[in-house]
Amino acid sequence: METPAVTASDNRELKRILDYLKISYWLVDMSFVLLDVNQTFLDLTGAERSRLIGRDMRTLISADERRKVQEIIADLASGRQESIQFELYVYGRNMQKIPVLFHLSVNTDAEGRPVTTNALLADISGQKKIRDDLEKEKMMLQSILFGIRDCVTIFDDQGRFMFGTPESAGLPSGRKIPLLPLGADGPAKIELTVNGQQRQFVGEIRPIYDHEGRLFAHAETLTDITDNIRLAERERELFHYRRQMRRHKLETEMIGSGRKMQTVFETILRCAEVDSSVLIMGETGVGKELAAREIHAQSHRREKPFVSVNCGALPEALLESEMFGHVRGAFTGAIGDRAGLFREAHQGTLFLDEIGELDKAMQVKLLRALQEREVRPVGADRAYPVDVRVICATNRNLPAMAQRGDFRLDLFYRLAVIPLVIPPLRERPQDIFRLADHFIRKHRQGDDPPKLNLTAQQMLRRYHWPGNIRELENAIEHALAMSRGPEISPECFPVQVLYPETVAAPAPPARGGKKERERQRIADALDRHDGNQTAAARDLGISRVTLWRKKTMFDL
Repeated sequence: METPAVTASDNRELKRILDYLKISYWLVDMSFVLLDVNQTFLDLTGAERSRLIGRDMRTLISADERRKVQEIIADLASGRQESIQFELYVYGRNMQKIPVLFHLSVNTDAEGRPVTTNALLADISGQKKIRDDLEKEKMMLQSILFGIRDCVTIFDDQGRFMFGTPESAGLPSGRKIPLLPLGADGPAKIELTVNGQQRQFVGEIRPIYDHEGRLFAHAETLTDITDNIRLAERERELFHYRRQMRRHKLETEMIGSGRKMQTVFETILRCAEVDSSVLIMGETGVGKELAAREIHAQSHRREKPFVSVNCGALPEALLESEMFGHVRGAFTGAIGDRAGLFREAHQGTLFLDEIGELDKAMQVKLLRALQEREVRPVGADRAYPVDVRVICATNRNLPAMAQRGDFRLDLFYRLAVIPLVIPPLRERPQDIFRLADHFIRKHRQGDDPPKLNLTAQQMLRRYHWPGNIRELENAIEHALAMSRGPEISPECFPVQVLYPETVAAPAPPARGGKKERERQRIADALDRHDGNQTAAARDLGISRVTLWRKKTMFDL
């Protein structure tokens, strides 16, 4: 129903009330001409009353909103609506756009015809700023969430959906309800079907509290780990493939077959994957340095130096200087500084051959260098840090030497973090012919090298090879020099191989002795359990450490 026409006294009272409430007021005729304004509107815009009265109200409204206001007033004039409320902008000081809540109502004459329109304008700049700030914060939060690849969904305190990242829309139920129970403790693995594919997720739901500590929302995060799982599987497959490739390369460089050599290859590969000290034990000529070089070549240090020193080949007086270095004038003949082998091998591998030949004083200095990871050159007043992987080798029985007091037990434990025993050639007769063929091709280049005849093969098989692989290579090189045809016959070999009975061989241990019986009992247990030391030790009723010590002592 239309509002009756407003009298002058009524208009003054209305303006007074609206000024008190800080609400702007217009009185407009049906042609959009301003008939009256209150003081609040003048204060808001900084305009003068004389310049407003008689002016088209549409000039005070943003051009984009004039059509909308005109249509609304037309609806009010036609009687379709009595009043209407909406937001728009009016021009204020310096043509600044001011957001207002605009309320229009029509005044009618005695016959019900619309004659004027009351327009109430409430300045909502403060409220709109707060609302815009909240909207910006919401948009910023959504932008942050949308930039995260995880599926993040916000639910209210009752678990009702508020908003979520685009990734969450493709999940079951459109992520309109939590997949985890409210209050769930810690992450959980979830398997979901997404676009017809099974995907693995790690999900977690956490409460969100306001500044007063009141719960008002829950944030549920789902992280797709399917690709990570597949990548880990591929990495495991790649690791095993690379290990097989390294194993193949290793077996090419170090020819060998049989259970004992397979154990050697496996130990070398495992040594290459860690940085621990390795003690290689075995008779002279079995290839201890070759094994050390393969450990280095398979490790992450392969691009760094491999430095080798024979501890038994240097005089004791020079060994310290050789290993740790010296400064000029440290002793007679020290005409310049020398870095030493430890520093030369920095970030690489230092191979100490014949480690059992070190005297007690040098053992102490080596132990300190390994423990402190630094070396002090002879005559120097400072120490130098070193990053060196140490591999040692010996043909002596270091555990027995340590028990006798000839070798420091603490140094032995430091060096033998990983023990590696290389069997002698007489314990791997199946490798003799493969090694012989390898050495023939190595020392006789060409498409058609000579071959061992049957008699020579039988002779090589019978020989006990005290010098092991090194002796075999020397014997093959000798035979190649002596042979003249397509075959290598026995007479081409050195005399000790051709007539071993004329050369004094090491006396075999007494078969009836206590040590030999113990040795045979341990060997039988290892054979019964196919080399499994844990099972063999259990069978023998001894600890695994004791079995390893006895196995090393008996060279099994």
